[in-house]
Amino acid sequence: MKQMKKKISANFYYYQWVFNTRGLRKNFPKFKILSFTETIRQIIEDKKSISRFGDGEFRLFFPEFALEFQENSEEISKKLKEVAASDLPNHLVCLPEPFYSSKNFDIPTKYWWKKFINGYGQRILLFLNSDKIYGNQFITRFYIGYKDKSDPTILHTVSLLKKIWEKQEILIVEGRYSRLGVGNDLFDNAKTLERIICPVKNAFRCYDKILNAVKEHGKNKLVLISLGPTATILAYDLAKAAYWALDVGHIDIEYMWFLMKVKDKVSIRGRHVNEASEQQSFDIPDELKDKYEKSIILDINE
Repeated sequence: MKQMKKKISANFYYYQWVFNTRGLRKNFPKFKILSFTETIRQIIEDKKSISRFGDGEFRLFFPEFALEFQENSEEISKKLKEVAASDLPNHLVCLPEPFYSSKNFDIPTKYWWKKFINGYGQRILLFLNSDKIYGNQFITRFYIGYKDKSDPTILHTVSLLKKIWEKQEILIVEGRYSRLGVGNDLFDNAKTLERIICPVKNAFRCYDKILNAVKEHGKNKLVLISLGPTATILAYDLAKAAYWALDVGHIDIEYMWFLMKVKDKVSIRGRHVNEASEQQSFDIPDELKDKYEKSIILDINE
């Protein structure tokens, strides 16, 4: 009974806050954003590359902001704005689903995005087009922020995602401690899997080196990139060069959280989880180390 009263109270104050701050979102449009299914369909059937914009990428539009894992610069800001305004036939720019509707999300996630729109909405409108159709940025954020965390719902989403790389030769481009697929079955249906390891922070400093390496090793492969804002830009530049590249962000972390059945963002052994308050050891369990190390074809340092 106490828990129920506490939840009702929290919901009451949230909706009161939403009402009181509605003026800050008054002119922020409801963007046209594809569903999970349609976004994934275009990736598979049309072999579209995707670049995802979250709050971090938008913050880097403005010189007064930096991220914990990515410094700002005139060059990265310019490139992110170029990607946001792009309209390539083989590439989808993906926006957060709450830019269309937040009805499917839990209260903390709704609050986060409404607060973000309150503070940044009018500024980022200068770089977006309310008449354009965007992909769904949350295809790789499919678990922790949603109200429905049931097994059937999440497993259906995961099965759709897995169809993207089924029987594909994939090249993963990731930060040093991202380790996509290590210790889970997320990419078990891929034909082959190789990795390029990049710096854990400020990867954009090595951008030309990373881009050239992917062009050399990623021909005729599906390139999956987990590298913060650098991934957003890299997927776009690769699409321009006729590569198939997906900015997959936290996809592996979301899958691990689902397997762990957690309700909040927590750390994971062997991985860097920047959104968790505490970090576990970055050591890979011995039984996983050999397979992981054999998948690395290149290690890019600053």
